[in-house]
Amino acid sequence: MATRTIDIAIIGAGIAGLWAFNRLKRMGYDVLLLEREGIGAGQTLASQGIIHSGLKYAFAGKINELAHSISAMPDLWRTALKGDGAVDLSAASGAASSQYLLIPPGFMGGLIGLVSKKALGGNVTELAPEDWPDSIKQSGFNGSVIYMDEPVLDIAAIIRALAEPYKNCIRKIDSSDPFDYLRAHNINAKNVIFTAAQSNQEIAAVHGHDEGLKTQARPLLMGMMKNAPYPLYAHLVGPSEKPVATITTHKTQSGDLVWYLGGGVAERAKDDDPRKVYEACRKALKKYLPAVDLSAVQWAALPIDRIEGASGAKGWMPDTPTIHAAENTLYCWPTKLTFAPLLSDMILEHLQARGLSPSNHTSDFSDIPPVDYAPAPWDKTSWTSDN
Repeated sequence: MATRTIDIAIIGAGIAGLWAFNRLKRMGYDVLLLEREGIGAGQTLASQGIIHSGLKYAFAGKINELAHSISAMPDLWRTALKGDGAVDLSAASGAASSQYLLIPPGFMGGLIGLVSKKALGGNVTELAPEDWPDSIKQSGFNGSVIYMDEPVLDIAAIIRALAEPYKNCIRKIDSSDPFDYLRAHNINAKNVIFTAAQSNQEIAAVHGHDEGLKTQARPLLMGMMKNAPYPLYAHLVGPSEKPVATITTHKTQSGDLVWYLGGGVAERAKDDDPRKVYEACRKALKKYLPAVDLSAVQWAALPIDRIEGASGAKGWMPDTPTIHAAENTLYCWPTKLTFAPLLSDMILEHLQARGLSPSNHTSDFSDIPPVDYAPAPWDKTSWTSDN
């Protein structure tokens, strides 16, 4: 087969790779997206789908560049969901219009909400008890409820909205070295973009691209609770910079409701004893949501490797996505799902700086095997009633 010269090869079909891929295809670039496991596998389907407004960082006293960067993201995602953005997500649905902050009585005081609103310019509203969502009314919660204007996405639907229009250009890679794989298929990519954050540094080291490259790992052991009583989307506010727990609701293929629990309950080594996660979840739910019956629920835990570009502040996340450039290759870390659009902006800046314009050509990749969508974590785990 003759050599095919394409504009861009992207490695990793998570949210960062998919957003950049879709945007570049819409602009006329000839792009091949390669994925080893399944479309959306890894950190993307393992995310809670919250498009953060930055408010929870303001509550934690982190009114910094991160909080301000994130505050612009919800409107950008909403524009895309309407079909008016740099990518078209109108085929996708949202899981919820907003995440809520649940603040115990006397904790931090009502002034915090006003301070955070002033600091971030966000749509922050303290709800009267009669205006609380039914799920919170039924939970037995006692305290203040803050509407955060943070949409929660149906991540599986978002993945399909980004992938389906150009599915014939998303193919499976079965090699540990993407450069070798491209050569084996006679593909010459003018630019290669790595968005599979976990393997970026290893690949960069193999090819001598790692000079000055630093990353950091922030592992999680997320909790999952099946047979949840109703949908709930909430941050349970506590004394530390992280919520005691962050709850989003998802549905298994068989229709069971799952509460997916992150935040403080999940901040532990990914190989820790899952029973510690279950106990932390039960403790948080009993304290904040005492009316919730936990007698018939089942539990599972999901270990996650969050690999990011290194932050200047130890133990804290970078303020923006990060890109490490070497020759014609970009190694990318989105930091958070929220930042996928911002990362694509940064990628475009690099491409334009190199003078790489769209070829307005679409190559035929039918000789490369297709790749399926990855299953959600709650559809491939083992559940336990361990109490």
